[in-house]
Amino acid sequence: MSPPLPSDAQLDALREVANIGCGHGANALARMMGGRVDLSIPEVRLTSTQEGPALLGDDGPAIAVRLGMTGELRGALVLLLPPHDGEALESVLVRGQPASPEERESALAEAANIIASACLSAIGRLTGWRLLPTVPRLERGPVRPVLADVLGEVDSGPGPVVVLAVYFTATAPTALGGRMLLVLERGSTQALLARLGL
Repeated sequence: MSPPLPSDAQLDALREVANIGCGHGANALARMMGGRVDLSIPEVRLTSTQEGPALLGDDGPAIAVRLGMTGELRGALVLLLPPHDGEALESVLVRGQPASPEERESALAEAANIIASACLSAIGRLTGWRLLPTVPRLERGPVRPVLADVLGEVDSGPGPVVVLAVYFTATAPTALGGRMLLVLERGSTQALLARLGL
């Protein structure tokens, strides 16, 4: 039997969790860039391994960095950038200096690790849980196979996978944008809501 879907109050709480976590992640990115990063209003999507990739993204190319979660929350954090934006961010991170492709990718993966750490630390302070990211994995290619793989790894039983999604934009020192996704196992979502008194 599938667990019940979240109520409106629970969906609002999940949006606030995304706003707090991704807000701290965006602040971390802003510090690394030396500029400002703005976030969209968070979205909560309930989806499945089969339907999620089409729901969450087109099939265009992207640079994706994904990290798992350790602690009381189980799931993944994914940083998605269009190729041009990802390359622009890599250039900012290496301070415009000549760098090999491996060095640029390493800088982007480390930035994603810092963003994820800030995000999970903020959620940890909200819940009293100790949450940490796993080692980042960077991939280049179509979005949907990456999302299908992430959803397949997170999916663990009946009920939908919960995805908290925000768009971010930076205007300085260079204009770029992308998305942060928090993909949560259904059981972890229930534990999170219970921790928040919902």
